[in-house]
Amino acid sequence: MATHTEEVLEGESEEVITELLALNGSSAGARPKALIGVDSERKNIIHGTDQLSNGFEHWMVKFPNSQDGMDAGAIEYVYALMALDAGIEMPTIHLFPSQKGNGYFAVKRFDRNGNKRLHMHTVSGLIHNNFRFPSLDYEDLLSLTGVLTKDIREVEKMFRLAVFNVMAHNRDDHSKNFTFLMNEFGEWKLSPAYDLTFSSGPGGEQSTMVMGEGRNISIKHLTKLGLEAKLSKEFVENVIEQTRSALAKWMLLSKDFGISKPNRELIQKVISKS
Repeated sequence: MATHTEEVLEGESEEVITELLALNGSSAGARPKALIGVDSERKNIIHGTDQLSNGFEHWMVKFPNSQDGMDAGAIEYVYALMALDAGIEMPTIHLFPSQKGNGYFAVKRFDRNGNKRLHMHTVSGLIHNNFRFPSLDYEDLLSLTGVLTKDIREVEKMFRLAVFNVMAHNRDDHSKNFTFLMNEFGEWKLSPAYDLTFSSGPGGEQSTMVMGEGRNISIKHLTKLGLEAKLSKEFVENVIEQTRSALAKWMLLSKDFGISKPNRELIQKVISKS
């Protein structure tokens, strides 16, 4: 499937477009993807189906786009590991092996429970924000989270995500990359985090600002963001320190998963400034 995707992106094949569109389902996004069913016990895989038999789970696998290098999957996988270490709630993740490159990043879908779809909304959909034109501040997202969930713990989760995105140089943090889930009682909560990777934003700035700053966001901005949201100073400082500690593992983890030396050093140079 990854090879077919490359052929389509390079304009060499039209025969598999229909198949790839079907496998991609409604996931869309910047990278080609396939929806699969994974039997976690037997490791069997079904491709491109919305209705799965008992024992199969809904997963999404990403392939590199025409701008990505072959390290893209491994980089996103390491970022997910660091996010977990930073205290961020993540879906179950996996790095599928590849004969070409360092593997394909896969994530279990958090909007499914068996064959049941959970009600979800991105921030973009909730507030009718055009994600292609940066206009939001994390102050807006923390406020929205508080109003929607009425739970300070969910606000804390959004703050953790803001700190990680800024310190890890994930600048593609637009309004479609934040999602809320609603349960059967009408209660909302922030979804597990997704699309966390090294990325550049519009004009080299963060897609979502922090206290009005998009390019040179400092620890002072992040601290002010947390305190303005009525989070304790101790919590804010602990989150920043925990994130810094998690990101310090980049060089070791990236080497373990075969990421090229130029990419390892480039990302280390950027995130070490946080």
